[in-house]
Amino acid sequence: MTTTINISLPQAMYLTAKKTVSTRGYTSFSELVREALRFVLYPRLTENGFTPEFENEVLRIANNPKEPFKRWDGKTPFSKFVLENSPQ
Repeated sequence: MTTTINISLPQAMYLTAKKTVSTRGYTSFSELVREALRFVLYPRLTENGFTPEFENEVLRIANNPKEPFKRWDGKTPFSKFVLENSPQ
């Protein structure tokens, strides 16, 4: 469920945000606003939307993959893939 809201922005901020939507690859202005709110409301999340601990584990595993190397299929939830393939 979503809620629609109206916000007021200074013209310069709006134009900069609109440009950011294009240059950073957001699909909409709303997506940019939601991401900005996440960083304020959930400051522990990294830019990728993970906790620092989870992201560090992903990076550690990527740098030291198990043998044989397993590739994420893009269908399995990524967190499940990482947890099932992390060293015990």
